[in-house]
Amino acid sequence: MFGQKTAFDYLIGLLALVLVLLQVYLVFQHWQLLPERIPTHYNFAGVPDAYGSKTTLLFLPLIGAGLFVMLTVVGLNPQSMNLPVKVTEENRELVYAQAVRFIHFLRMLIGVLFGYLIWGTIQVGLGKQTQLDSRILFGLLGVLGVVMIWFFARIPKRNKE
Repeated sequence: MFGQKTAFDYLIGLLALVLVLLQVYLVFQHWQLLPERIPTHYNFAGVPDAYGSKTTLLFLPLIGAGLFVMLTVVGLNPQSMNLPVKVTEENRELVYAQAVRFIHFLRMLIGVLFGYLIWGTIQVGLGKQTQLDSRILFGLLGVLGVVMIWFFARIPKRNKE
């Protein structure tokens, strides 16, 4: 592992794992209540524009868990990342530490995004809402963009002499 993991790193990692487990819980908690046909796709306004079997809802937590595992593996092997700077002996620790922290945030944000998509689809499927709140979706995507900018701004651009 590159760099010392802080309590904050562990907290973000734990939160990401809890979000993946919450996705699975939400689906199975509401499974019997859901109608056979639920929304499977939404337009930019969050309005459902395609419907299908409720079994398609199972794919969201599977994809979320798959992304969690994939990003965890990448985070454990930061040397496998395609980074925007040349990694040298002088900057290796800092660059890899920043990259791993970025992965932690990315796992958490993907967990929140997939959790909202699952929760929202359940709510629409049950008739409690007519659409997803596009402000939440775009807000989450905006936060993801800010995290990416933060990562690229903080990563060292050159060796310190």
